[in-house]
Amino acid sequence: MILSLYYSLTKYDMLSPPAFVGTQNYANLFQDPSFLNSIEVTLIYTVVSVPLGLICGLGLALLLNQKVPGMRIFRTIFYLPVIVPAIASSELWLDMFSPNQYGIVNTILMNLHIINQPYAFFTEPSTALISLIYMSLWGMGGGMLIWLAGLQSVPLELYEAAKVDGAGRARQFFRITLPLLTPTIFFNMVTGMIGTLQIFVQSLVLGGVDGNPLGALDFISLFIYRHAFSYFQMGFASAAGWVLFLFIMLLTILVFWSSRKWVYYEGDVQR
Repeated sequence: MILSLYYSLTKYDMLSPPAFVGTQNYANLFQDPSFLNSIEVTLIYTVVSVPLGLICGLGLALLLNQKVPGMRIFRTIFYLPVIVPAIASSELWLDMFSPNQYGIVNTILMNLHIINQPYAFFTEPSTALISLIYMSLWGMGGGMLIWLAGLQSVPLELYEAAKVDGAGRARQFFRITLPLLTPTIFFNMVTGMIGTLQIFVQSLVLGGVDGNPLGALDFISLFIYRHAFSYFQMGFASAAGWVLFLFIMLLTILVFWSSRKWVYYEGDVQR
């Protein structure tokens, strides 16, 4: 990290010695339209996919928290996508979301008469990022497991007392379950946010090194990779890496600071 900080202040192509340029790389970054585009794409993906992943993960955990026969099998099935390598799953979705009429998803949608012509998915700028957000839900089994642990840690006596007082399921959820799940929400939010801001493999497989189509999948990590290993602009790429690091750090600190106002830990003393 210290070496990359030094490189970020130099012009370095890995073939000749670094030449010190001060903060010029940082100034050039924010004048580069492709970098500004990568920031926009990354932020949109994070802002949409993190809340969507939290909601869907919690919904799945609520379903898998029921006491029915064979529930362990269902939990295992929904967790399996998490252990599939990112490259393999990206190739799988690329095939499923094939833009022609022979793609699996397009075939199903057209046979059900939901669409009249093949959907573009990853081949059009207007649909590529949306399709990637849908694809991100494939791995919500990881968050589901943490949600499930949080649900099972809620004391049953609280639900029994609420039933005695006449509280319905909806009231129990918003008055008991959700407040006691705030530590789980906090953990899943922070880890999900850090993960989405650093997304790389999926964009490289689906959009190539340029984040096609037309930069719609050009995330910051892909921008760093392209300038470091395709253009050999290691100093410029290091500066972009440090911008990403500082942004993630500041955003994480902000979430930690705000958690004092909305995260409840059982046993906390209210003053």
